[in-house]
Amino acid sequence: MEIIRGTVVWKFEDHFNADRIVGSKNIGEKNIDILGQVCMAEFDPDFVKRVRPGDIMIAGRNFGYGHPHQQSIQSLKKVGISCVIAESFYPGWYRMAFFHNLPVMVCPAISKLAEVGQELEVDFITGKIKNFNTGKTIQGEPIPPFLIEVLHAGGLVPFLRKQDISNKP
Repeated sequence: MEIIRGTVVWKFEDHFNADRIVGSKNIGEKNIDILGQVCMAEFDPDFVKRVRPGDIMIAGRNFGYGHPHQQSIQSLKKVGISCVIAESFYPGWYRMAFFHNLPVMVCPAISKLAEVGQELEVDFITGKIKNFNTGKTIQGEPIPPFLIEVLHAGGLVPFLRKQDISNKP
């Protein structure tokens, strides 16, 4: 899981409100199957048909601003998105992504490195991102070890369940 390889399936602009991934009418939806069906429908009605497990999404600055609802993250995971790489993230969405076991990485120049349809290799430990179509490599911010542990556990709740709380007051 430390290194993934996938195709860029979507490129978001700066200041993208991630609630739009499922649409405002689905913000309260709890059914994961429905969230998967509506993923990106506002932008591309055929998105769910063409996305493949392991695909990558990239974004500009301040991705996920607004209220950090979990539905957008659950929707992306349901359709098989392996990670989101953005120039920067809204802090609440960034944290929530890890809590729900979706790897995200900050890479200030990702919008210049990759386009839709290009294949990337992402190393979460070193922060290196390689574009196999152009041969270029760029340095992103490595995911902190604590958050790698959260991802290995399957998200925040499984991570906390694994912690030894027997010696806690």
